[in-house]
Amino acid sequence: MSSKKILKQKLDNKNNQNLFLEIGTLLAGSALYALSLTVFLLPSRTVMGGAAGIATTLNILYGADVGMIIIALNIPLVLIALKKFGFRFLSKTIITIVISSVATDLLTFLPVALDDPLLCAFMGGAMMGVGTGVMMTRGYNTGGSDLAGLMLSQKIKRFSTGRMILTIDFFVIVGSAIALNNYTAILYSLIAATSHSFAVDFVLDGSRAAKLTLVISDKYNIISDAIFRELNRGVTILNGVGWYSRMNKNVIMCVVKRQELYILKDIVKQADPSAFMILSDAREVMGYGFSEIS
Repeated sequence: MSSKKILKQKLDNKNNQNLFLEIGTLLAGSALYALSLTVFLLPSRTVMGGAAGIATTLNILYGADVGMIIIALNIPLVLIALKKFGFRFLSKTIITIVISSVATDLLTFLPVALDDPLLCAFMGGAMMGVGTGVMMTRGYNTGGSDLAGLMLSQKIKRFSTGRMILTIDFFVIVGSAIALNNYTAILYSLIAATSHSFAVDFVLDGSRAAKLTLVISDKYNIISDAIFRELNRGVTILNGVGWYSRMNKNVIMCVVKRQELYILKDIVKQADPSAFMILSDAREVMGYGFSEIS
C-alpha cells in the first residue's frame, strides 16, 4: 500500500472517530438534559430557568408538551444567534434544541426517581448542568438561557457563562412563581438553578482554567480576523523564525475558554488545515474577558 493511501486511510479513520465523538457527545448531553427534566424536575414541579422553566410552567398550567414549547421559545433566540455566531454555530444549536426537546417528550414515561423535592431540585439541576456543559465543550448549545447567557457573557466580561445563566434563570423563576401563585416552590427552583450553574462552570471552566493556544500558519491574518470576529477574543502576533527553513514565521497567541476551544479549532482548520497548533492549560487567567486582576 502506497504512503498516500496509508495517509488517506489514517485521515478517514480520524474523521470517523471525530464523527462518533460528535454524535456520542450530542446524544449523551441530550439524554442527561432530558432525564433531568422527566425524572427529577417535572415530577416534582420544580421550575428551572430559561426556556425549560417557561415550558415547565406552561405544562403545569395547561398540560402542554414541554419539548415542543422549548422549540417554539428558542426560535427568536436562534435568529439573534445567527447574526452573532454565524451559521456554523447556529446549525449545531438547532440540532441540539431539536434532539434534546424531542428526547424530553419521548422520555416522559420514565418513573420518578425521588420523592424528596429538595433532592429532585438538586439532582435535576446538576444533571442538566452536566449535560449542558458536555454539549458546550463540542460547540453545541441547548438554547434558552444557555444561549442567552453565552451571548451576554461575551458582552459582560466580568460574569462567567454559568453566572450569567443563573441571573437569567432567577428572573424566569420569579415570573413562574407569580404565574403559578406558588412562592414556596421558588426555593427549590433556586436550588436547581444554582446547582445547574455550578455544574456548567465545573464542566466548562474548571474554576478559572482556560486554554493557551499557539498557532503557526502562513494564513495568520485570516485566522486572527476570524478569532476576533467569531469569538470576540484578542490575538497577539509573535515574531519567530523557522530553524529548518530560516524563514520568518508569525505565531498567533490566544487564550480562550474551554467552551470556545472547539470553535477555535474549527476556525484554524477551515483557514489552514496544515497549520501547527499548540494547546496548553492556563491554570488561571486574569484580565479583560476573564476574571479581574486580584
